[in-house]
Amino acid sequence: MKRWGNMVSVLALIIMVSVWMGSSCAVNRGPSAEELAAIEAERQRAIADSLRAERAEEEARLAAEKAARLAEAKRAAAQEEARRIAEEESRRADSLHKEMMSLATVYFDYDKSNVRADQRSAMDENARKLREYQTRDTVIVEGHCDERGTIEYNLALGERRAQAVKMYLVDAGVAVGRLETVSYGEEKPATMGSNERSWSKNRRVELLRK
Repeated sequence: MKRWGNMVSVLALIIMVSVWMGSSCAVNRGPSAEELAAIEAERQRAIADSLRAERAEEEARLAAEKAARLAEAKRAAAQEEARRIAEEESRRADSLHKEMMSLATVYFDYDKSNVRADQRSAMDENARKLREYQTRDTVIVEGHCDERGTIEYNLALGERRAQAVKMYLVDAGVAVGRLETVSYGEEKPATMGSNERSWSKNRRVELLRK
């Protein structure tokens, strides 16, 4: 009887285990086709959302880089334009300075010290420059002659020519205290030669700013 009872107990245990396993299998049989389809659809949406986010981020990065390049190009162009304008203004200023600093040489007839009529426009321009530009400059008025005549005579003639130019400038409004005269006579010819072409270039007064 005891043996029979043990067998009954074993059978009961087997039945209970079978019922439990059946129940477990029923519970863990896995998702249905509809559930799998829903899961896959959600996965695809997540992938698509991730790709869109990555594309948007990449587009934003490219747009930022393009904007930075454009800004840099504009900045470089502005700097280049500013440099060009500054150089152009500097060139104009240098050109104006050179033009205003340069004073025309005045030429004279043989053995004469009066300012010729055809030299007055050059003298008027000299006076204008001296009145309007670097008005504190001292100006050396140099008298020169051609080689004809004695050294002493030409020194005196050169001085008369320098004085004639000085007085012309003073009458045109240049302060007398700015003008210093000196005569070199025939010592410093502008052109070498013993002919009228050379002599005409040597009978002159030069104006030099100090």
